[in-house]
Amino acid sequence: MRLLILTFAIVLGVVSTQAQSTITDGYISYSISVDSDVAAAAFLSMGSSLEVAFKGDKTKAVAKVAGGTNTVSLVVDHKSSKGLSLMDVLGQKKAFKIEKDKLEKARADMKKATTNPMRHTEDTKTIAGYTCQKVLMKDKESGANIILYITDKIKPSGDPFATYLIGELKGFPLGIVVRHEGTTVRVMAEKVSSRTPSDGAFSLTVPSEYELTTEEGLRDSVKKEIEKNR
Repeated sequence: MRLLILTFAIVLGVVSTQAQSTITDGYISYSISVDSDVAAAAFLSMGSSLEVAFKGDKTKAVAKVAGGTNTVSLVVDHKSSKGLSLMDVLGQKKAFKIEKDKLEKARADMKKATTNPMRHTEDTKTIAGYTCQKVLMKDKESGANIILYITDKIKPSGDPFATYLIGELKGFPLGIVVRHEGTTVRVMAEKVSSRTPSDGAFSLTVPSEYELTTEEGLRDSVKKEIEKNR
C-alpha cells in the first residue's frame, strides 16, 4: 500500500495529435499495472487507471482500481487553497473536505520525496507521443528503486504542486516505475490532450449521494468495511 501511495505522490505533487507541443491546461490518462507475488495487489491493479486534469487554478485527479469498481477522486482549487475528495470504495460513498493545512502537509510530503537521490540519464523513451528523459531515483525511507520518464512539454501554470515538482525533477512525469521487495508498480501515460473537462468537473460541492465525513472517520469506515468482508 505504501508503494502505491509513493507512486501517486510522485504523479500528484502529480497524447493527441498535438505531440511535442507545450501544454499548460490539459488532461492526462495513465494506465496502472502491478507485478507482485502478492495476489491481492496484482488483482486490485487489473483495469486500474489514473486521470489527471489541469485547468487554470484547479486540478483534478481520479484513480480507479479493481476494474473501476472502486474510485477515488480529488479536486483542488489552488486559489482558495481548498479541495474535495470523493471515495466510492467497498460500496461506501464518502466525501471529505480538504482545508489549507492538509494541502500544506501534502506539499511537505512532496518536498520530502524530491530530496531523494536522483540521476538524470541520456536515455529516452517515447510515451504518449512525447520524448521523455529517463531519471533514476532511490527512496531513502523505503529503499524502493524508482524510474521516472519526464517531459519538459507539460507545464501546468496554475498548479503550484506541479510547478514545484517540475522544478525539482526538471520535467513532468509521464511514466513512473517503482520496484520494492518483489513488487513493481508501473504508471504510464496513454493519452495527453490540451482539452480539459468542463468547469463542473472541478466543483467542490459534495454530491447528494455522498456522505460528508472527516479523514479520520473515512479511515475508520473503510477499516470496518474491510473487516466485515474478511
